[in-house]
Amino acid sequence: MDWKEQRKEIRRLEKKMRKEHKMDSRYGVGALGGDPAKLKKNLKDYLPSHMVPGNVGGLNKVAWPFWFQINFDFGNNPTYDLATRQVQSFQVTQEAAFLLMSITRKSYAYSTAGELAPLQLEIRDRQSTRQFNDKPVPMQMIGIKSRPTVLPTPMLMMPNAFIDLTLSSWSPTPQVTAGSGKFQFSFFGFRVRVEDADKVLSTIFG
Repeated sequence: MDWKEQRKEIRRLEKKMRKEHKMDSRYGVGALGGDPAKLKKNLKDYLPSHMVPGNVGGLNKVAWPFWFQINFDFGNNPTYDLATRQVQSFQVTQEAAFLLMSITRKSYAYSTAGELAPLQLEIRDRQSTRQFNDKPVPMQMIGIKSRPTVLPTPMLMMPNAFIDLTLSSWSPTPQVTAGSGKFQFSFFGFRVRVEDADKVLSTIFG
């Protein structure tokens, strides 16, 4: 189905929804049932699955897309050896858990200091000391830009969790490089409420 056919189908569904629920500028959300649960059900009935919003429904049933971005900087023209090591981290805030779906990376130079660098990544949960892989993963195994590495099974990170990321060199001998040794890793997923969300929110809003 090309984009013209997709647009035609979306318009057909929109007209059907407006006709059956009398949706116009005078009705708004009330035309879809009034309460979030009924609104969500109606949206699922009339919208394609990829267009159904995830932030509609009960407090513990909503989800929304979220990104964490981490930067590493080894400077210009770094020398990589077994002593090369940087640790960065991000914290999942108390508001909601984080369901990690995919990871992507960016190198700021296509050179021996950047894209071709002998670097490897390790991901560890600080509280449990659990590693997300048995050995550090070579940086080049992680997808770049719009082609992320999609995890076969999403990983749930609970509220307040600290995730430590270690970028280190695997080169047994010093390797002199040229270019920028700056990198960025993006972690994409969904924020999801936990069952005791009422207690969590009470600490935020009083």
